[in-house]
Amino acid sequence: MVKKIDTTLIDSCLKDARRSPRRRSHFNLHETLEAPVQRLCIALTEGTYVRPHRHPQPNKWELLIAVSGTSCLVTFDDEGNVKDHFTIDPSGPLTAVELPPNTWHTLFPKKQESVVLEIKEGPYTPNKPEYFADWAPEEGSEQANTYLQDLQKRLP
Repeated sequence: MVKKIDTTLIDSCLKDARRSPRRRSHFNLHETLEAPVQRLCIALTEGTYVRPHRHPQPNKWELLIAVSGTSCLVTFDDEGNVKDHFTIDPSGPLTAVELPPNTWHTLFPKKQESVVLEIKEGPYTPNKPEYFADWAPEEGSEQANTYLQDLQKRLP
């Protein structure tokens, strides 16, 4: 079956994200969690907090491709200092970023909403508690929103 990422899918993902308490949604293009290549659309709406995390397995690189809107991908060192940040947008100048394994990172929409396509090697491996940064607040905590706002203010 041919799979398409079109305005209908983007609109549906964003609608789901707007209704979600997490302010984001995922749409898997891969058939199973055991698929050798994981492909998913991630819709992000303003205020979503993706706790900084990393994937320490040597095969867990991630490719993030802008599909709609503008997203900011931030990388950190082991102490939580910002190493770099990337603004990705389907109209460029930067449309995609590939992260090497074991890279601390977070992602958020630069404006109100965005959608990215994430591609990574499978099978799906759930994040263990130790994959999340202990220097960043837990998702859903009172401190998470403050952390996100402070991070966004520090970036151009």
